[in-house]
Amino acid sequence: MRKIAKILLIAMIFSFFATACGSVEEEVFDLEFVKDSEKTDLEGTTIKYMRTTSGQASYSDFDQVLGYEVNTILGDLALQRIRDVEAELNCKFDIEYFSGDTPYNSFRMNNSIGEYYCDVFCGISDRFREDMKAGGLMGLSELDDYIDFRNEEKWGSRNILEVLYWEDDVYGLIPMSWPTSSVSYTGLTIINEDLIASIGAEDPRDLFENGKWTWETFRDCLEKYFIQEGSEVKQYAITAQYLGNYGENYILSNGYRLAEKGSDGKYKSGLHDSRALTAMIEAQDVVFGPLSYTVNYDVDPAESLISGTTVLGVLHYAEYMTDRIVKEMNNFGLIPWPSGPDVDPGFIATNHHNLERAIVISRYSPNVDATAIALNALYEPFEEYPDSGAIKEFLYHTFFFDRRDADVYYDMFLSSQYSYFSSAPWASLSGWIENGQTPTEYIEANIDKIEEYIEKEISPSKRGVEAVWGE
Repeated sequence: MRKIAKILLIAMIFSFFATACGSVEEEVFDLEFVKDSEKTDLEGTTIKYMRTTSGQASYSDFDQVLGYEVNTILGDLALQRIRDVEAELNCKFDIEYFSGDTPYNSFRMNNSIGEYYCDVFCGISDRFREDMKAGGLMGLSELDDYIDFRNEEKWGSRNILEVLYWEDDVYGLIPMSWPTSSVSYTGLTIINEDLIASIGAEDPRDLFENGKWTWETFRDCLEKYFIQEGSEVKQYAITAQYLGNYGENYILSNGYRLAEKGSDGKYKSGLHDSRALTAMIEAQDVVFGPLSYTVNYDVDPAESLISGTTVLGVLHYAEYMTDRIVKEMNNFGLIPWPSGPDVDPGFIATNHHNLERAIVISRYSPNVDATAIALNALYEPFEEYPDSGAIKEFLYHTFFFDRRDADVYYDMFLSSQYSYFSSAPWASLSGWIENGQTPTEYIEANIDKIEEYIEKEISPSKRGVEAVWGE
């Protein structure tokens, strides 16, 4: 906040001298909020903040404050932060929590006719794509005097925020420096550590740590983990909610990118890369080939893990880990998908369909500057958790049994790429394993519509990233 006040004070001094000299046209700055060089006063401005309480994972709503359950450590910190910012900046947050789609629709409708609905909206990221493209949201480069949106540790890295980039700017952020507030991705693999111990198998976390968690060793593990007595399957090696979860994990674990920039400067599908075909062939062979008896799908992996009927479980959304696994399992571990032959051992890759807690600022807010100032102050890191190392320590002590689990949980999100939910490129992650076609047949049948979508939707987002970061 001192930095903001100094910036505005410098601007005020510059404006004064420019006027006095009369040699240049006076630049107009909004200085209403500056009272002195040490304090910013928003003069009682009320900031209307709409915030969803539910997400794509459909986990249970709870009484919350800024995404944290009330009467918890983080909930108390968030509540105190609201009070502190209101007192320090002389403003008021009017926060309305909701579930369902009605507020999204109202926000979009008001934006379409250029009318105010709220100052800040926090919700599922792809609900804001049309508002962003239509000009209803503030580009963050327009607010960089107030929000350092290039601070990726505080506001989210460019690969994670791709859904919120468009042509020449970024139009939203996530509170990345707040523990667990923004983490959202697919494909996290949970280990039932009790079952691993009962069969005397090596912990997959040790294999990963030693650079041996690969497709080859994974095949060996599938055979070791599966147990059948007579005609009864006692435990599967691995279980997933959907067949497509296997497809997504395999193709990403060998370095697949949904869109890659070619030498001509245009983006094209990663299906042109041989790494994709290698992964597709491997996945189909494991899921439908000689080891298919060890693999289960169309079953709730969380339920299977908790009941002890699977050694590994692939969560469709990582949020299920904090919602169910930590509450109902006594001993579990986390692991990325094993790495393919065309990447380095220990390679981590996953994807996110959406960001659960994307924050956008309405262009039609009558208090844009005040909103940006207050939002920046609100989402400063908590003093107790000042950086990613402290956040990982919190995760370890709160949720996990091993420090390595905190690293995996956090680092998988940092490495994830946006998969353009319900689009042709998103389908390319798993459609080839779900529809019975060979990989080559799938690529030939779908590549044109995939690349048409890339040109229409993905390339403008990539250009936005390049415009902001100069790359």
